[in-house]
Amino acid sequence: MSDNNFRKGPHSAKNKPISAEKNEVIDGAIPSADERKTVILDEDLEGVEFEDRVWLYWIRNKNFILGTVAAAFIIVLGVQGWKLYTANKNAKLASAYEAALTPAQLEEFAKNNSGTKLAGVALIQNADAAYAEGKYPEAKKLYSQAQQNLSKTVLLGRAKLGEAVCIYISGDKAKGEAALKAVFDDETLAQSYKAQAGYLLGLAQKQAGKTAEAKETLKKVSETKGDGVFAQIAQEALLQME
Repeated sequence: MSDNNFRKGPHSAKNKPISAEKNEVIDGAIPSADERKTVILDEDLEGVEFEDRVWLYWIRNKNFILGTVAAAFIIVLGVQGWKLYTANKNAKLASAYEAALTPAQLEEFAKNNSGTKLAGVALIQNADAAYAEGKYPEAKKLYSQAQQNLSKTVLLGRAKLGEAVCIYISGDKAKGEAALKAVFDDETLAQSYKAQAGYLLGLAQKQAGKTAEAKETLKKVSETKGDGVFAQIAQEALLQME
């Protein structure tokens, strides 16, 4: 920092440096031949008033400060812009989903918006329709496809449960039981779907003559807190087996 810059401060008259041209010596500390500093270091600010310190800090760092502020504004605008874009995009996606009323339209919507949660919901709708019509292989395929769009959502359990039931009803009892057990044992899924899978697994084991296993499964379902209606009907099924 040069002496000229220092003299521009709010207290320039008070802090004006002594001229070397006068060949003055103050208390014998500064000989007339001594070269004056042209840069003000931090230790040179001792005794300088606060306003001058602030002013000097600004002169030294204004480019960095202005650049930082500008960058901050760019970041804020970028984040807010992305949120606005995402909100508009989701609104358009929701509108497109609402407009899909038939199975064919839902299929087209899921195809065009693969990777979104609503695509998974659309696939589950068509899977439920196929299941209701007894088209279990088709329903199983759709439930499986829906899982790819519903990762880390509560409906993932719904899709996995639907697929497991379709496997069982399609005739592969052993594989169906294994699929139901996988859903029942999966701690990452919503408790309601786990409980339903456990109840259906208990009934399947009972039908297969696996009485001990069925009792154990139904007992687990009935004793798990938060299972609601399936805990209750599992308890009733268990009592009937006594």
